[in-house]
Amino acid sequence: MATLAVHHAETGWLGRYIFSTDHKVIAKQYLLNGLFFALFGGIIAMVFRSHLAMPELELLAPERYNAFVTMHGTLMIFWVAMPILLGFFGNLTIPLMIGARDMAFPFLNMMSYWTFFISSVVIMSSFFVPGGPFAAGWTGYAPLSADGSLSGVDWGVNLWAIGLALEFAAVLMGGINFIVTPFVLRARGMGLMRLPLLIWMLVIASLLFMLSVGPLIAGAFMLLFDKNFGTHFYLVTAEAKGDPLLWQHLFWFFGHPEVYVILIPGLGVICEIFPAAARKPVHGYKHIIYATIFAGVLSFMVWAHHMFMAGLNPLAAVGFSITTIIISVPFLVMIVAMGLTLWGGSIRFTAAFLYALFSYTIFIVGGLTGLPLGAVVADIQLHDTYFVVAHFHYVLIGGLLFTVASSERFHLRLPRRLSSSQ
Repeated sequence: MATLAVHHAETGWLGRYIFSTDHKVIAKQYLLNGLFFALFGGIIAMVFRSHLAMPELELLAPERYNAFVTMHGTLMIFWVAMPILLGFFGNLTIPLMIGARDMAFPFLNMMSYWTFFISSVVIMSSFFVPGGPFAAGWTGYAPLSADGSLSGVDWGVNLWAIGLALEFAAVLMGGINFIVTPFVLRARGMGLMRLPLLIWMLVIASLLFMLSVGPLIAGAFMLLFDKNFGTHFYLVTAEAKGDPLLWQHLFWFFGHPEVYVILIPGLGVICEIFPAAARKPVHGYKHIIYATIFAGVLSFMVWAHHMFMAGLNPLAAVGFSITTIIISVPFLVMIVAMGLTLWGGSIRFTAAFLYALFSYTIFIVGGLTGLPLGAVVADIQLHDTYFVVAHFHYVLIGGLLFTVASSERFHLRLPRRLSSSQ
């Protein structure tokens, strides 16, 4: 394979720690940025949950409550999960695990982070504009999001859409590196079927993001045009009739693959830690890869299960219900393979393994609670209940929180271990 002759020259403190092209520094920048928003989003959640528990205290006005719920979901998905599970994991592990000196395009990698940083500033600035931040729900359903008079928010809508567009651009730039680097810069003798599973997961997640994000970017611009320039992509008025359901289709065509963009890297972390802890090779290496690819393909065929209450044609709803149930099969293959990796192994109960084991367990619970939501009849009864909220948080807690904790104990020490072995 090709080799990369990259040398990070000593350029002073700014060049070394701020505008660095070193993949390890960029990984830590993504991690710190993501942890900041995790803290901020967590505080927001504590405030509105306290309001629900003690409404007599009137901690939040109704419009502020909507804004806090909206921004909690937005920040946790797009400014916590994505920078950590893609930006941090990808930048830290890909070059080190494939024997490359850095990413294929180091400058583009740096631009990716600083575009993401600008998006962070934009979304945070929405808290300080008249009317406050976006308050139409983290899914941004029209027409509530397209007509400021309905939510009482003006500039918050614009900043939400612009911040998302910038964040998506940042992830796209990073994804180019995550896809190209393993294919062109891996060490000699390392075939594709010898790549670490985490690398495969990051490549597949980046591809899913690239193939799904286009419609939502277009949808965000249509939302801005509806709100600011009088178009009618989503709005229905006496003069023109838009289609409010169009936003739901565009959002969930991206949104369900996005779930796997977040989830798959977390599963890749577990696939690396379990064999190391069990002191035996991963069970079913190829089966895990093929199952992940199959799940990625199917993820583009299930988006309307989020819309069973939106008046879909019953035949279409049944079709999406079938694909939703089928998509559980490849994840079952992965879960069984990870379990068999531990079977018969001489397990070391390290901190990294215990975090990964808990993540594995919580993810199974999240997956099982998702099965009823794939059936039309059950979903109609469970729609907009805390069952859905619990399912989503089980998946994210298993796929994000404890995988980050296990990776901190395992992968953040990887550069140190490599240095000591040389």
